[in-house]
Amino acid sequence: VATGERTQIGRIQILLNQTRPPETPIERQLGTMGDQLVLMCGGVCGVVFFIGLLRGYGVLQMMRMAISLAAAAVPEGLPAAATINFALGITRMRKHKVLIRHLQAVETLGAVQALCMDKTGTITRNQMTVTRVCSGEACYGVDAGRLSTEAGTVDALENDALAQLLAACALCHEIKINGQDDNGQVKLCGSATETALVQLAIDAGLDVRQMKKDYPRLTISHRAERRLYMSSLHRRPDGGRLVCIKGSPPEVLAMCDREAIDDRILDLSDERRLAIIAENEKMAAGALRVLGFAYNPLSDGEDLKESGMVWLGLVGMMDPIREGVGPLIDVFHHAGIDTVMITGDQSTTALAVAEELKIAGDDPIDILDSADLSAMDPEALIALAKKAHVYSRVSPAHKLKIVQALQSAGVVVAMTGDGINDGPALKAADVGIAMGKTGTDVARDVADVVLEEDNLETLILALEDGRSIHGNIRKSVHFFLSTNISEIMIMTTALGLGIGFPLNVMQLMWINIISDIFPGMALSMEAAETGVMDRPPRDAGAPLFSGSDFARMTRESATITGGAMAAYGYGIARYGLGRAATSLAFQSLTIGQLLHALSCRSEHTSMFKGRDLPPNPYLNVAIGGSLALQALTMVFPPLRAALGLVAPGVLDVAVIAGTSLAALVLNDAAKTESNLDRKNNHPPLKDA
Repeated sequence: VATGERTQIGRIQILLNQTRPPETPIERQLGTMGDQLVLMCGGVCGVVFFIGLLRGYGVLQMMRMAISLAAAAVPEGLPAAATINFALGITRMRKHKVLIRHLQAVETLGAVQALCMDKTGTITRNQMTVTRVCSGEACYGVDAGRLSTEAGTVDALENDALAQLLAACALCHEIKINGQDDNGQVKLCGSATETALVQLAIDAGLDVRQMKKDYPRLTISHRAERRLYMSSLHRRPDGGRLVCIKGSPPEVLAMCDREAIDDRILDLSDERRLAIIAENEKMAAGALRVLGFAYNPLSDGEDLKESGMVWLGLVGMMDPIREGVGPLIDVFHHAGIDTVMITGDQSTTALAVAEELKIAGDDPIDILDSADLSAMDPEALIALAKKAHVYSRVSPAHKLKIVQALQSAGVVVAMTGDGINDGPALKAADVGIAMGKTGTDVARDVADVVLEEDNLETLILALEDGRSIHGNIRKSVHFFLSTNISEIMIMTTALGLGIGFPLNVMQLMWINIISDIFPGMALSMEAAETGVMDRPPRDAGAPLFSGSDFARMTRESATITGGAMAAYGYGIARYGLGRAATSLAFQSLTIGQLLHALSCRSEHTSMFKGRDLPPNPYLNVAIGGSLALQALTMVFPPLRAALGLVAPGVLDVAVIAGTSLAALVLNDAAKTESNLDRKNNHPPLKDA
């Protein structure tokens, strides 16, 4: 008897309270990039301010200009674009019966590198059925509740040892009997394993209800982390007591010194022990969950002890693997995601299931048992975590250790589960995935993702969507940064050359607030590119953009800036320094930035070469609307006056169009060449 933290549920709750969900990869990446932007903004303010002072401009004028440029460097539309991305992903997943409980989880799915799967209830249906029973020196097949040998069907109750084994199945459990269903079948409520055992006793002809009355339970001791068996103490009708035990066959067998064979109780010889262990290994190798049973009758005054037991036999149960899980494992491996199976079964059973599913692909399967986990140094576990494919006989604390060890090894971990004991690991994982139908309230409450139909195939859709969302965030940020940098470049270049300011403060605000935001947000609504699941998961520890990415954005910004400077130079040559020249620079730069959104749709596909990109009507509307607003700045006098512009002539319009389109063509052509090199040097998928 225990209460609070001393109970098994209490211990799991303590683990839950002590576990903190990790920061998502996108939060880390955006945080890093935010720090970089702050430093860049500070640098821009300082450089522009001092160059302007050296050129003879006033302090107040340069302060206004420097602050405006600093504001231009910050991608104002990024938070909205990221949030829209997450929200759209959640909506799409809802249609596939996948419930995303935390906003960023849908993106984190795209970074998953290892998928830890709880076997029972996730890989399997959690619908246990007894298929084999061994008692004494005989083994029996079980079909529809009937025991049989090669000679034919057997009446289990006519064999004393077999009847005693079935009686232990009927007594050592916590199943509740809730009447009968419409077909007259007894309704059992409890765990799948114990339900299968009690159903076996009922099918064999035992009156389980009457047995519970004749042998009332006095105490019960549950399976624990260092106690891989369950025992129950009952009052016998003659006034004595009876101890029943079920659990890990080796541990139960170690407590026995006698064996029930037919109608006799014999000493348990070493030869018989080896034979029982061999049969256990054989059954487990057939992917059966195997339990050993023993009992010990005690006189009324005899001390309770779990030794000197009488061995009753082995019971093997089959939990069918969910349909489609095998091919699904192949899909995960093809996407570069390692699969790890975690189970409470003994090693032999776990290995048989893992081999059937090809959990390690074509590689040999590495398996770790809970006995090894408990004694292992944390640093050694971290080193082994990336190599192990199967963990057997684990407890809730072990599951948490496994997830945290993988994370310490730099792996982004998704954990699937359905039970209360999966709660701590689900909460600690980068993405916790719970079963919606068969899952417990605890599992669903702490999970980031809930598969409402318990269909693992929908997880593939979620992973694909997560990768697409990360790609779309990159596209939006790419557009925002490359266009914003071009504004800084044109102002700094002109100031350094001593040819005035190509843009005034109002024009800078127009570009940032009106022109850039809508195309950038529309880029976040791109459909998934072909082959997104053919690439390995990204390195979650890497920043959102690498040094080469920033170099590419700088080159693209320089190209857009070059076009705008060409228009500005033409304006100076024709009209001199003044509003006419700045009008040309403003129109060329703004339209060049809007057209650049078309080039940002893909890092791998050119606008002019390669396969067609999926349509994005949102981007068409955003660019079309922004261009329409930009046209108003040319033809609507009040707006021209507010922005300090003049109406362009026919030749001016041709210069604006030519410089804007030239920047688009040059940037897309450069992207094609660089991506051809990247394609030829694409890293292979990591070994599963």
